[in-house]
Amino acid sequence: MALTFLQKLQFAWNRFLLEFIPPPHARKSLTWQDVPAAFAYMLLYGFMAYLVRRRDTQLGRLLLLPSIIYLAIRGVFYYDFSHPDYMFHNWCRGLMGLSLIARSIDFAFARQGVRKAGEKQLPAVHETIPKPSNTQSVTRFLPHWASEAIEVSTTLRWIGWELGKGVSIPPDTRPKERSAFLKATFWRFIKNLLVVDILLECIKSYPGIGSPIGGTLFLPGLPPLQRYTLSTVITIISGTAMIAAFHAIQYFGTLIAVGLLGQSPELWPPLMNNPWASDSISDLWAKRWHQMLRRVFLVYGGIPGGWIAGRPGFILGTFFASGLLHECSIYVLGRGMDHRVTFFFTFQGVCVLLEVLWYKVTGRKVRGWGGRLWTFLIVLTTGQACLDAWFMRGLGGSRYISWWMSPAQMIIFPIVHQLIAALR
Repeated sequence: MALTFLQKLQFAWNRFLLEFIPPPHARKSLTWQDVPAAFAYMLLYGFMAYLVRRRDTQLGRLLLLPSIIYLAIRGVFYYDFSHPDYMFHNWCRGLMGLSLIARSIDFAFARQGVRKAGEKQLPAVHETIPKPSNTQSVTRFLPHWASEAIEVSTTLRWIGWELGKGVSIPPDTRPKERSAFLKATFWRFIKNLLVVDILLECIKSYPGIGSPIGGTLFLPGLPPLQRYTLSTVITIISGTAMIAAFHAIQYFGTLIAVGLLGQSPELWPPLMNNPWASDSISDLWAKRWHQMLRRVFLVYGGIPGGWIAGRPGFILGTFFASGLLHECSIYVLGRGMDHRVTFFFTFQGVCVLLEVLWYKVTGRKVRGWGGRLWTFLIVLTTGQACLDAWFMRGLGGSRYISWWMSPAQMIIFPIVHQLIAALR
């Protein structure tokens, strides 16, 4: 029986998807020889970052965009780190690739380019811009266009840029003088890295989830009270570890950007403002949690949602995009999809809308101890399902910190295990 045109089209589309996003068993193990192909999209993304700082380049950016999207998706989903210890690294590859696609879309459709706050007009491609003198920066060896492209391609919160309008900036208690600022940042980096190291080993000690094979957060052999008490404790430990890890990454980036690239300390304030002190869902996600992917979520969901349904669509679209990005990124692990993650983030948007409704009805904002109890209740209950979805796919047993730079693995936990064995 001859195939119809639609059947042939569907067959061709399925073949294309299998080649474009192959199933886990058909993916290629990422080796050093594959790095140029797997990360080729980053070169085009860097060129896009250069073009977006030059006027009258939108047509070129729009023509460049499909190539970046194709190469990024191909690089993310065609290759993987085959060793189970590198589950987390695969997730990061997915998160980076899909985030750079959103940033490229943002750059491509920026009619006037990306401008710093107060800039009126960008230079043309043929114009030579004198490089500001900065003897403390290693970028003094690069032409101005190259250092500017590096800055645009790596800026996350867009502090000091038009795209950063409305971003929440936590207060900073570090000294303003460069050397004192770097010293304070270094010790904060060490402190947070040590906290992450210890807490990760605590999580890996939890039965089941410490293996790359994956396991559930909810131990089925325990009575409900003990089961959910333990799962809540692990959720709090995991949340604290995430916060410390984000801080450590931020402080490490600060040391490079300020210490080596010569950027101003004012461009590198703290990443978060004590999320555990949040007294509303809005306060948590808009002011206290990190804003590194804020613009990515707006591009993927907030802006389209706003076009469709106004302010409610903007809020729900942003949180839905957050959940979908986290889940699509973890699909790189080859362990399937679990939309409990998507639900968790989308439900946070629903709660934000409920807080808006509460304010309109009562005239009072959600805040104080009642707001804090509400926030803890929402995050610690729905967050457990999200965390379980991650642990079930092996993230709890992934390698995050190498053994040789882990005091917890080399010293602390071996001593603890010996003491426990001696007491038995």
